[in-house]
Amino acid sequence: MRGFINKIIKLLNLSGREWVVFLLALLLAFSTWIIHNLSLNYSVYLKVEVVAKSNIEGRSERSLSGTEVMARCRTSGWKIVYSRLIRDNVVEVDFPSSVFQHETEDSYYISSDKLHDYVDQIFGPGVSVEYFVTDKVNFNFKEEVFKRVPVKPVTSISFEDQFMANGPLVLVPDSVTVYGDKMHLDHIEHVTTSIINHSSVKEGFSGMISLTPISGMRLSDSEVHYKLDVVRYLEIKRKAVPVSVEGAPAGVRVVLQPSIVDVLLYVEFPLKSDPEKELKIVAEYDDIVNSLSGQVAVKPSSLPVGVIKYDITPVAVKIVEESR
Repeated sequence: MRGFINKIIKLLNLSGREWVVFLLALLLAFSTWIIHNLSLNYSVYLKVEVVAKSNIEGRSERSLSGTEVMARCRTSGWKIVYSRLIRDNVVEVDFPSSVFQHETEDSYYISSDKLHDYVDQIFGPGVSVEYFVTDKVNFNFKEEVFKRVPVKPVTSISFEDQFMANGPLVLVPDSVTVYGDKMHLDHIEHVTTSIINHSSVKEGFSGMISLTPISGMRLSDSEVHYKLDVVRYLEIKRKAVPVSVEGAPAGVRVVLQPSIVDVLLYVEFPLKSDPEKELKIVAEYDDIVNSLSGQVAVKPSSLPVGVIKYDITPVAVKIVEESR
């Protein structure tokens, strides 16, 4: 072998400088060959240890241990080399709780057909899966103490003149699951958002807002979506509106003092109808019967179309019941 190499060297008859150039050219050719081959796509088996993260109600956030996921994949030579170098790494993958099926006790599984949606998280970008080796992949999530509580918004909202909210602020989700020690969970009645801050509002708005963490507790959601409808309104005042009694049995007459009230309507602009024509203020007879103070609140029998809210003065009237 050594003699063969010596013959090649004599045949080339290169000087020292020429040898340097020759070796560099040889190295370049070899590098080009390597790069070319690693850039090609190959069909191989790839294997990754996966830890699942999810919000399965009543269960831990992460699976107790990693589970091996193996598939026949098509990818570049670069990706194959990289996967061999990090084969001992554990990949954490976020799965929605909806993809899991409960099997036994702490065991949950994901069918392989649903795993196709998470290939980038499992094997990384640039990998296409031809098929998974198993029909399903199992993960164990331990049971945890939890409590479902409502979310209360914390707001700082101001409106432009003649604009107001058309209904309450809507949160999605409006409740979350809190995990932690049972003794502390018993004292938690709700969770709050960070401050939802909007000023000079004259149109509806929406967004995402984070929830305020609770020390030593885990929340199923870290943020919620909020939405508030905003409308332009007009104020319509009506004085001396008569108050009638609804639901009084035959033979019973009820005297109200006063028998008239002033009404201020906040009506969405532009007007959809004449709210004054539909306005009827009433006192419910059942409320009169059950009143311990001798007073009863009055209200519209139904809210006219386009009316956002109303104020009535006085808010309650005295009652004197008389038999006919």
